[in-house]
Amino acid sequence: MIKIGADELILWLRKNNYAKNITNDELGKKIHTIIANIGGRLIEHDQITFWDNDKNAKNINELLLPKTAAQYEVDLSQLPQIYQSLTYIDNE
Repeated sequence: MIKIGADELILWLRKNNYAKNITNDELGKKIHTIIANIGGRLIEHDQITFWDNDKNAKNINELLLPKTAAQYEVDLSQLPQIYQSLTYIDNE
């Protein structure tokens, strides 16, 4: 089992030009569904992220990176399925 945050998944989506027009809140809900469907477990709802959360941070907003994010515990073998599901997130 590993711990992975929705913030890490949102960063991956943004860096790879997926979900450009989907807010972080919407992405968080979709990520929760993806992880719940593969048997992952929510372990923390609103953890502060590790990147710059200063009020003037340029990468923090609803269409870039979140200030807080849910944290999950998932089986390591499920990571490919999670990322594969994320590639279709624009089409949901």
